[in-house]
Amino acid sequence: MASGPSMDLSSFTDLMTCILGVLVLIILLTGIDASQITVLVATPKEMTSDDKSPVFFECRKDQLFQISVEELKKACDTKTEELKERVSGDEAEFLKAAAQTTIEMDGHRLDYTYALMGKYVLLPIPEAEGYPLKNQKEETADKWYGSRLAKIDPATQFICFLVRPDSYRVFQRARNMAWVRNINVACELQDEKNPIMIGPGGERIFMQ
Repeated sequence: MASGPSMDLSSFTDLMTCILGVLVLIILLTGIDASQITVLVATPKEMTSDDKSPVFFECRKDQLFQISVEELKKACDTKTEELKERVSGDEAEFLKAAAQTTIEMDGHRLDYTYALMGKYVLLPIPEAEGYPLKNQKEETADKWYGSRLAKIDPATQFICFLVRPDSYRVFQRARNMAWVRNINVACELQDEKNPIMIGPGGERIFMQ
């Protein structure tokens, strides 16, 4: 019985071998690149959530530190005017001075260069002292945290807590007080020393 003409599949198998080889190479290169990338995560994310604006508190050293975006902006604007006056409007000298400038406030060191681009990058000052919220019942409206809670409008604002590993207890006390006042809360877990970034490029905050 005569058989049909034979098919030469060598070209097809060579092509498939080349494709598989390229795919394996791409996977290897991607894995190597990913292992060498250091990512600076933009942490508190967007400036609004469900039409409410955040009020930031960092929980560090079992203490509370407030981060006021409005105060950061004022400090940066003041520093900008100061530098402009110092360099007499020389743009090149201004950029040099800006690269060497940092601002310290409320237990944080602010990177001024990033602030000029609308992003606040805050490093914790190790020796800074915050507010030790020890007793919820004794925290009245005339005390540090109580007075700040009293200024928050639950209809238009919520609290975003940035919690370091050593500060879960103070976070729980502060969160409980916020919940009693019907204030929505969001929580961002932070590493021990990583910077906090507020501004463009972050992710959405979800309230609890």
